[in-house]
Amino acid sequence: MTQGGSISVGIIGASGFTGAELLRLCAQHPDLDVRVATGDSQAGQRVGDLYPSLAGGYPGLVLDTYAADACDGLDLVFLGLPHGASQKVAPDLDGRVGRVVDLAADFRLRDPALYPQWYGEPHTHPELLASFAYGLPELFRADIARAVRVAAPGCYVT
Repeated sequence: MTQGGSISVGIIGASGFTGAELLRLCAQHPDLDVRVATGDSQAGQRVGDLYPSLAGGYPGLVLDTYAADACDGLDLVFLGLPHGASQKVAPDLDGRVGRVVDLAADFRLRDPALYPQWYGEPHTHPELLASFAYGLPELFRADIARAVRVAAPGCYVT
């Protein structure tokens, strides 16, 4: 865990590729303190055992199963989940955490009618779409700066 961090962080989906990268980045940031890390399939395992290169940064952090109340009061929660899973989790975090950043494609589009076309299924929480800023700072810096929820743009070449 980052020592002396001032921003409390949760990573939902920390056992996957995206989660591991988030853990690595957070461990190197002096102001980020990862307090919650979930990975349902790896629950009970220490982060350092799953990712030996992160053992020094997280000597006591154990992956847990996801529970919304474990995130209560966190400043920032990253959703590093497979497509579709963030739609189930994001509503649970409303009012519990300061900010949410979704790294899946679940909240990238504002128009719910586009989800079946681009992602093969309807969006389960279209009422939340407008509350997410599209996280491409070159185009939406002001929106991101004031946002409580950010949808990461993904692996586009922009």
